[in-house]
Amino acid sequence: MMSPIIAPQFQHLLPSHGHASFTPPQITVRHATKKAGGSTSNGRDSAGRRLGIKVWHGTPAKAGGIIVRQRGKKFLKGENTGMGNDHTVFAKVAGVVQLERSAKNRKRIIVNVVPELLREHSAVQ
Repeated sequence: MMSPIIAPQFQHLLPSHGHASFTPPQITVRHATKKAGGSTSNGRDSAGRRLGIKVWHGTPAKAGGIIVRQRGKKFLKGENTGMGNDHTVFAKVAGVVQLERSAKNRKRIIVNVVPELLREHSAVQ
């Protein structure tokens, strides 16, 4: 039997016992050692909104000064106070802040401002 003719550059691939079976060279495939870093949907946060009571019970408040900043209406406006579009309770006159629970809904707190003139008058009597 005649062996097929093989090009000289492939002679070294022939088995030593003379068969002309051709085996292609081995190809190595490299795999990633680290997982590909995908994007994340987290990682954002916003600054705090600085809500809460700004002037406490028994503390003097300036006219137009903010007493409570809030979301919703946990604190309700009472005497000499107003409420802004964002539910901020503010003093209409200068005086001392009074906080009292609502008789209708115990979760709600009514914010009042007692004017300084009335406070001095009631202290004299």
